Amino acid sequence: MKITSPALNAVFQITADANWPSIVFQTDATGPHSWQWTVSWNAFTKSGVASTPGNQWDAANTIAGLGGQLKVQASANGQSDSASVKVTGQNPSAQQVMAYLATQAGSDGFDKLLEHESKFKHFGGQGDPIKSFDNGYGMCQLTSPVPSFEQIWHWKLNVDGGLALFAKKRAAAIQYLTQQGRTYTADQLKYESVCRWNGGSYHVWDAKNGWVRDPNIVCDAQTGNIGWDMTDPENQGKTAQQLHQRDSSSYSGGRQSSDHWRYFGVCYADAILG
Repeated sequence: MKITSPALNAVFQITADANWPSIVFQTDATGPHSWQWTVSWNAFTKSGVASTPGNQWDAANTIAGLGGQLKVQASANGQSDSASVKVTGQNPSAQQVMAYLATQAGSDGFDKLLEHESKFKHFGGQGDPIKSFDNGYGMCQLTSPVPSFEQIWHWKLNVDGGLALFAKKRAAAIQYLTQQGRTYTADQLKYESVCRWNGGSYHVWDAKNGWVRDPNIVCDAQTGNIGWDMTDPENQGKTAQQLHQRDSSSYSGGRQSSDHWRYFGVCYADAILG
């Protein structure tokens, strides 16, 4: 008995719109077949068994949402053979991502966040999901909670996971902006929500002007989320350019307790939303 197709180590590609390809396995045997399969990528794996009345099995529906190395063992009439293929992904266009976001509630500002984080890319040059140094996966760089195998490979599910986290940030932003019966604009909610994706509050209450951007934070325009608290005596009386010249050499090593710059959600929101 032999698996006659597909060719060993053949590559199948998920479409840009997240549709899984037909992957038809066929043997030269007859009668009922059992197909034992395993899909694995990095530390993620999923296995199962399928049965068919004949010598063909299309793995597409079974492994939908998954990618990486697909290993299949076909068994029939007391004989078996194994084959392995690879499933890779194709990046959607920015327009496809924007169109998907347009169908999702509470996504205002999330497009800018995705553009900043991943430039709407979900897969790397080899067709595997992108992965950051801190184990952030896919277009949304999902880190905590750890995403599922499907959220890592299916870019729409990855975006859904990101939007679920963004919804929590948005709810916290609304709770903050409505404290003591205060009101806010749609633009203020967008900035507050994006800011909280990175950490901290964007606005402070001003008795005369209402909610305003925190005036004590000055940002380094040459970075994405680094800035200075101008209530720090070491930062007072200096321009952003002077502070950049003083501190920029220490950025690459990560912030130390002795540093007078910090990571600010305010600067993150400014960098993303302008």
